[in-house]
Amino acid sequence: MNQVFGAIGFTGGAVVMTALLILGARGAWKVKLSHEGVIIVGFISGQLYAQAGETFSFLGDMSGGLSEAIQNSFGTGANFGAGAVAIVVSLLVYGLKPSKLRNGVVSLMLPSLYTAAGGLFATLTHVISNLSGTVVG
Repeated sequence: MNQVFGAIGFTGGAVVMTALLILGARGAWKVKLSHEGVIIVGFISGQLYAQAGETFSFLGDMSGGLSEAIQNSFGTGANFGAGAVAIVVSLLVYGLKPSKLRNGVVSLMLPSLYTAAGGLFATLTHVISNLSGTVVG
């Protein structure tokens, strides 16, 4: 017996983390998350969504649509890459007055945005992907 909770899987992990995100953001009783905790749990949930594949593919579609909308808003001649979108969205999450609902929703999309951006952003998502694969796999 080498598993503490038994087999979880990526879809199961995504559902568990989403429940933690909702309960923790509400903070109505024992499970309470700070504003930063909501961002972290949302990011990890988004990473698990991406790894779950087809079950939660809508999230990748949403973040891809957001990225394209931001890039296209500057016109066809502008050079506005996915890295800039990832930085702008990260600044919005951390720079605006804290809102657990907004931060939770946006942080769910961050892993897809970071993967599309590449560079250090993609490295971060790959490290978390490997760690979560070890935990839920």
